[in-house]
Amino acid sequence: MHTTTTATVRPDTYDMVVVHNAFRRHCTALPGLVAAVAPGDVARARRLVTFFDELGTGLHSHHTGEDELMWPILLDRAPTDAGLVLRMEEQHERIAELTDRARREAAEFATAANVSVRERLAATLRALAEALDEHMAEEERHILPLVEDVMTVPEWQALGERGREHLPKDRQLVFLGFILQGVPAADRRKFLAEMPLPARLAWRLLGRRAFAKEYREIYLSDPE
Repeated sequence: MHTTTTATVRPDTYDMVVVHNAFRRHCTALPGLVAAVAPGDVARARRLVTFFDELGTGLHSHHTGEDELMWPILLDRAPTDAGLVLRMEEQHERIAELTDRARREAAEFATAANVSVRERLAATLRALAEALDEHMAEEERHILPLVEDVMTVPEWQALGERGREHLPKDRQLVFLGFILQGVPAADRRKFLAEMPLPARLAWRLLGRRAFAKEYREIYLSDPE
């Protein structure tokens, strides 16, 4: 049995899907980017490793926020779905294990861009991308509807605020670019409209240019 919120205060969880899709895009792209690094190209290897480190840190923060602020509420208010929540927690553990393995391999890869290390890292990154996609698809299909039933808007907003607080301030605009890259124009406008005006202005004046520069360094092409 669920303890539901009223219809007028249901959280809008679309922003979670936008963030999920950003993790999907970049985690799916990374194995191919790593596999394409020429043997001995340490500069290129280090640039990709830096990107992965930041991506992994963002993913860890995202999942820790769910562990601390979302799962306890769902377990309390939707006890009949406890098995589903426990499955999400187990998937978080598996993703964390793969991320830690990839970090170790990435650190080794950054030292010499060795071919054998490159192949091991690419394989681990593929496994991570697959595990992440499976987890996020299940979360979107089963957990987000549950969130809309039992969580309040302030509780949902607290989850987003926690994620932003754990991003270094000097990296927030660049991260925003990586989140919005590839997002349909209507969804991009909706996402930006919910940000404070100073943040929207900072994105337009500074963020877009800084993001585009880093995107080209990583993907060797212009952002869409």
